[in-house]
Amino acid sequence: MSLANYVAPDELERVRAFINSVKPEETPDPLTGPDQLEEWCAKSGLCEGEPPAHLARLRAFREALRGVLEANAGSGDAPPAWAALEPFVQATGYKMRIDAPGSPALEPVGHGAERTIAALLAIVYDAMRRGEWSRLKACRKESCRWAYYDRSKNGSRAWCEMAVCGNRMKAKRRRNRAKNPA
Repeated sequence: MSLANYVAPDELERVRAFINSVKPEETPDPLTGPDQLEEWCAKSGLCEGEPPAHLARLRAFREALRGVLEANAGSGDAPPAWAALEPFVQATGYKMRIDAPGSPALEPVGHGAERTIAALLAIVYDAMRRGEWSRLKACRKESCRWAYYDRSKNGSRAWCEMAVCGNRMKAKRRRNRAKNPA
């Protein structure tokens, strides 16, 4: 599958890349294990040179966002997933600005991890307004949980890649049915 099949539109790609700054199948604990968060911070320009405490806050936010993506994919419960984001939302601040042709935009205020979280939540807000948010999902394979943008016609894609995670999950279900015939 080509990279274009994973990529989200416009700024939403920043959120997808942020969530994928750790590979859950390679890292036992996404909150403390090795990841590429520092590299993502430097590349995105949103949080370069953050101290370890700020990175820990960003990791917690990343996993709360992943929970919402799991709900988007149908493998998580939406109300508790959104509730897990509430402490992060409460700590952010914005001011309103007007973009070029007179459309309002949220401008994050503050510094450090809270400003980065605010910037990412502003992207989420804009994606929701455009109707794109529900297509940003996390792979249903529990050990994968990779974030991808669902470009399928009806928005029903369940796995990051059918040829890998989808086939593995289908084979697992088939083996379970063979073990336990009805």
